Amino acid sequence: MKRLALTLCLSAFAVGAFAQGTVNFVNTSTTNFRTNSTGIGGSAGNSSTLPLGFYFGVFTAPSTVTSATGLDLLSATWTFTGLYGTNTIATAGGRMSGGNGAATSTGWQPGQTNSFLVAGWSANLGHDWAEIRNQLNGATFSGGVWSGPNWNTGNNQFFGTSAVGFGAAGGGPTGIPAFGLFGPANAQGNPITTPTDLFTVSAVPEPGTFALAGLGAAALLIFRRRKA
Repeated sequence: MKRLALTLCLSAFAVGAFAQGTVNFVNTSTTNFRTNSTGIGGSAGNSSTLPLGFYFGVFTAPSTVTSATGLDLLSATWTFTGLYGTNTIATAGGRMSGGNGAATSTGWQPGQTNSFLVAGWSANLGHDWAEIRNQLNGATFSGGVWSGPNWNTGNNQFFGTSAVGFGAAGGGPTGIPAFGLFGPANAQGNPITTPTDLFTVSAVPEPGTFALAGLGAAALLIFRRRKA
């Protein structure tokens, strides 16, 4: 009997350890994602309706964290849950979906209260977080523009993060409902209530590239003087 009780206890512990919290990963018309290129003289407005034009990821942190920047996602404070979304709603700009009641993979157990945010990026930067993380290394954000040596080169590229929300994931044996990441405050926490700007990304050459360009220009100038 004792062996059976011990076995049941260990089984319950194993199930609890690997349980995955659930969230409702669908935004609203008041929490749209926007592309913002005002930093380079452009405009701002709801993101494109082109399906699969943008990707989004959910990140969690301890509940004591109340604010964050995109660069903070590179630190150990924030954990990528493995949950992705995309702009599958072709009839409404700024809208996205990651599915209703989708299970998160790490860092957010059922009933556990965490801080969270949603990062978004244009598909021309890549599809998964590993690609974006590599490009974000060495980047800076100033004047409404992301700059850095590792961003993919191209036009109309955007990256940004939402405000930080706070709440308890759903799921588990008690049947807690999936936590909505967007919308008004409720019994489970404080979801995201404001729009999210995805700012222009500008790839810049590494310092070594600038040095080579300078040497090339100097050599050309010397050649012209000698020729003259």
